[in-house]
Amino acid sequence: MGFMGNPSGGRNARGLVSKYLISNLLRMDFCFQSEVGNLKFQFTMLDSISVFLEHSAVARIFLIVALGYLLGEVKFPGNFRFGVAAVLFVGLAMGAWRPSFTLPEEIQTMGLVLFVYCVGLQAAPGFFQCLKKDGLKMNLALLAVLLLAFAATWLCTRWSGQPKEVMTGLFCGALTNTPALGAATEWITRNGAGAGAAGSAVVGYGVTYPFAVLAVLLLFQLRLSRAPATETAAAPLNLLPRPQTIEVQTHDPHGESWRAAAVMDRTGLVLTRCRLPSGKTRLVDDDTPLPPGTLVVAVGPARQLEAGVKLLGRVGPEPLEANLAGFEVHRYFVSNHRIAGRALGELGADLEKLGAVVSRVRRGDVDLTADDDTVLHFGDRVKVVSYRQTEAAVRKFFGNSLQGLSETGYFSFAIGILLGLALGKIPFPVPGLQEPIRLGAAGGPLIMALILGSRGRTGPFIWQLPFSTNLTLRHLGILFFLAAAGVKAGAGLLQTLKTNGVFLIGFGVGLTAVCHLVFWWLLARQNQRQVSQIFGASSALQTQPAALSFAAARVPHGPLNLAYATVYPLSMILKVVLAQLLLITS
Repeated sequence: MGFMGNPSGGRNARGLVSKYLISNLLRMDFCFQSEVGNLKFQFTMLDSISVFLEHSAVARIFLIVALGYLLGEVKFPGNFRFGVAAVLFVGLAMGAWRPSFTLPEEIQTMGLVLFVYCVGLQAAPGFFQCLKKDGLKMNLALLAVLLLAFAATWLCTRWSGQPKEVMTGLFCGALTNTPALGAATEWITRNGAGAGAAGSAVVGYGVTYPFAVLAVLLLFQLRLSRAPATETAAAPLNLLPRPQTIEVQTHDPHGESWRAAAVMDRTGLVLTRCRLPSGKTRLVDDDTPLPPGTLVVAVGPARQLEAGVKLLGRVGPEPLEANLAGFEVHRYFVSNHRIAGRALGELGADLEKLGAVVSRVRRGDVDLTADDDTVLHFGDRVKVVSYRQTEAAVRKFFGNSLQGLSETGYFSFAIGILLGLALGKIPFPVPGLQEPIRLGAAGGPLIMALILGSRGRTGPFIWQLPFSTNLTLRHLGILFFLAAAGVKAGAGLLQTLKTNGVFLIGFGVGLTAVCHLVFWWLLARQNQRQVSQIFGASSALQTQPAALSFAAARVPHGPLNLAYATVYPLSMILKVVLAQLLLITS
């Protein structure tokens, strides 16, 4: 089956297919008849499917994932999709239809561990940086808002008489945080409350989640209507690194020729090649002199390039970056165990011997400027300028092997998860509480991933995974967790909606709205009034990709992504801890 027309309509086509398949699967009622001897058998399609699924947990989980994916592709008003979260809703429906379709507890735990550990590895490089300077103020505002949400939920639990498991699920759903839900359900199971209590938490989460997403998008839209046009310009800030030829016309403050290291320290640019006044073209190292009349190729974002031009002289009269006579420019996959997990500054001497300069590092879909502090991860694609005669040696140095990437890092990955699970079992006494708190299968691997991922490498152990591998394992983990948790909770869904549905939805939406409005007020007190910064921080408070995608289509990307990365790690960890505290103290 194919679709013709504008390629940009591919996602819309998938949405139509999703709606068609879901609606027709629900209407299937074909009959099969069979005769053996004098006995006649008749089964409907649903009966046959039910019998098959009853005897195969593997089939059940993949059916839920498949239907959840289809539902997640359907677009709703406001141009957003539920995405992976739709797997939870399909699981709830499946559990309500057949309560016996529950999945093994180990599937749910394994999915949760994979998800939180991979999220921690990805967030680790920027986690400790976000607690400095302006990032510290933003994270203190986040802490205040989450404590407010915790206090409001705790008081409502005491006042309303609702089960603490349901209210904890509501807390997780109002802030759309799946790892917090996983930590809560694991705590409930560990403390012997039974599958029914854990299911109540998932029901509270599932009832609140979609309305919380809608509330955030509505708040964003209202805020946009009040924003000046200059803050919502369609063109994003140019933060991507690019090459630029600069002609040196000045001297350093001592009246001598500039040294490349001094220029790079002052501007943050990466200098790759230069043509000296004598006409010789060479690669740049830290000690390369740049006398007046030199043309030098600099790589960096637009603002840094402007600073470089102002410092050195003027834009070059000819684009030296286009003249590659005697040089090679290639991208290589980092698959060499010896260099993965190391900063480029540590590799400087080796690269200088090889006659190579790294100008950019591509991680996932993002180009990063390569500086001495940039740590190489497995799967990064480095853009390298080298002499033509040394290109083969440079290629070997980085590895450049997709097969090597597919076989890399799993030993360290498994060790890291084992350490995280062990950390999750350690009891931490909290003053004023009768029982200690444990990080569990959600918090332990998450904290351990942040610690190990920020180190990058410990002796022979390389903790980071290739970006594509991390993304795949993370998605697989969250799919398994949501499917298993949804089926387990489905049996109590309809009863909860009948008795407490209006209350849960109303309080959940109110909690979501108040948290974001208070957060915006606190950011304004810190002079963080730019819409991009507000939306980035709010999306991280919510830890919900739909909010970030909605904002990214309407405001400049630079401040949006920076604010999101600054707040996201602490937001994730705090919710995991607070969800457990709700259960302990309620």
